[in-house]
Amino acid sequence: MWDDFISGRFSDEVIHIPNYADWADCPTIPAYAQKIEKALPQNGTIVLMGHSMGGYIALEMAKLFPERIQGVVMLHSTPLADSTEKQAQRDKTAAFIQEHGSETFIRSFVTNLFAPEFVVAHRHLMEKLADCYVSISQAGLIAATLAMKVRADLVGFVQSTNIPMLFVLGEQDPLIPTDSIVEVLKGKAQHKYVILSAVAHQGCYEAPEETYAAINQFINEIHA
Repeated sequence: MWDDFISGRFSDEVIHIPNYADWADCPTIPAYAQKIEKALPQNGTIVLMGHSMGGYIALEMAKLFPERIQGVVMLHSTPLADSTEKQAQRDKTAAFIQEHGSETFIRSFVTNLFAPEFVVAHRHLMEKLADCYVSISQAGLIAATLAMKVRADLVGFVQSTNIPMLFVLGEQDPLIPTDSIVEVLKGKAQHKYVILSAVAHQGCYEAPEETYAAINQFINEIHA
């Protein structure tokens, strides 16, 4: 996703894209955050951009290493912990991947991330993404699923931190209800949010120019 989205954009920034998809040795979101922080340059400040699970990791990094983080972009992500119902769903997903493998799961899951109209109009992209993601290791997918299940609620951190954050949300996102984020950010002038119309969980594909414009404006403002 990042390779597709960043191409031709953010030319003035130094980009680091940690590839944690196959990591099977991180039982928690803080474990991912600590491992990624060690892999990044140890001098200077960082603007984090995280999509979905990447957002969970970004928030943990901001909490653990606040002196290093200049800003956080949360793409289709939330500081809220999983509900009991969602945790049960994670267990079922992990069991499904364990039984059927990565490819079967990915090919049944990819289209759920997009608005239905977008899926119909971009069948070739759906196939391309599925073909790309089926190589993710089974162990890595299971580890990520279970780490997301037990992640901490970071609403309090988001509401109290002075680290500026941008939440980019999809109006039709079935996974991250926009109302829940708007409520968390109410009265918090240090943070901003953008709701993309007719977009589900993949603004980088469904509305790339609008997504880029929001992120670029945010980065320019915190760099000013």
